[in-house]
Amino acid sequence: MRFHRLLVSNPYLGTHVRHLRLVDNTEDGFANGISWLTHLRTPISLTLGFLPNLRSFWLSFISTGANWNSMPDNTRAGFNRVFKMENMKELELESAFGFPAALLVSLARLKYLALSSVDLDTDEGIYSKSPCEVAFEGLYLRGVSSGVIKILTKTLSSTDAPLTLRKLALTPTFEEGFAEAVAELIIACGSHLESFAWLPSIHFRESSIIPTRSTTDTYFLQPAASFGPINISTLHHLRSLHFIITFRHLTPHYQPFAQTLVILLQLSDHPNALGKITLECHCMKKSYTSLAKLWRPLDTALSAMSGGEPVFGKPKEVEIVLSASTIRVTEIHRFIMMGQGELLPSVEAQGAMVSVRVERAGEEGGLLDRLRQM
Repeated sequence: MRFHRLLVSNPYLGTHVRHLRLVDNTEDGFANGISWLTHLRTPISLTLGFLPNLRSFWLSFISTGANWNSMPDNTRAGFNRVFKMENMKELELESAFGFPAALLVSLARLKYLALSSVDLDTDEGIYSKSPCEVAFEGLYLRGVSSGVIKILTKTLSSTDAPLTLRKLALTPTFEEGFAEAVAELIIACGSHLESFAWLPSIHFRESSIIPTRSTTDTYFLQPAASFGPINISTLHHLRSLHFIITFRHLTPHYQPFAQTLVILLQLSDHPNALGKITLECHCMKKSYTSLAKLWRPLDTALSAMSGGEPVFGKPKEVEIVLSASTIRVTEIHRFIMMGQGELLPSVEAQGAMVSVRVERAGEEGGLLDRLRQM
């Protein structure tokens, strides 16, 4: 409300706003327990009218969730106008339900789109034809329905123009049809992907790595329901990979790099031009007495040789990111003092630079931030 009053009294200020983040809450006095973004008396539509030069918009209903068709008509119209603004290039939408398929199709003209917990209006019927312009360069999908992914796939692949998608980030779910829909998206639209990120929830627990025998570094990977038919082996233009690694649920039959290895091994038998691999680590604990043992499967995979040549290629950099939001300072210090050379010695021996970076609490940013950094 203070921002709205500021723009009303100084409307010229709105012309200088390029980035806007709107997050619902139920604490504002006038809302009486209802999200201020969807309240009948919210002035948000008028507020948005003061911002003609927006380029990036983050709209989150994470506190309450929002059914798109249940919003006041003027509020919904205000959001729709922002989505269609000529200057708009980036959108992050969170916890929006019953989202119109036709409106989703129109978003393909954006440069970056990040969707989290978004599903479609099932009563809308067949969505409209693709927009005249498809400009997607980056797409982040987290907790979206398979219907959302299928519409995006059809939209991106139905144009005669060259495919523009260069960055794809995924947070896997167990929802039925998710993996199959993502696999179709990669086949239809992923041929020019340069960056791929597999970013499961840090609470995610699924696959295992089981050593064949105690004296070898050979590992079997159990199937992953969330990974399903997803295959990136045909993505020959990949330059970077980003993984979230959680050490939260460790047992003798569960290891943190299971999903990472599934993806890496898909690339091992095909030409690739990878330059950088980022490993974003969470939830390390003091009880892990042998970090080197935990990291050995990854070191083995990345440095494997065949016919005198690296099976996986020669990435120039492996960056290890330690999250200060989920790892205690003492554990971060222990990790750094240990030295990354003890974790990935074979990778370093092949000439790759292994670096460690600490991501401070609060620096994680949103989904759009991740897309930009990929």
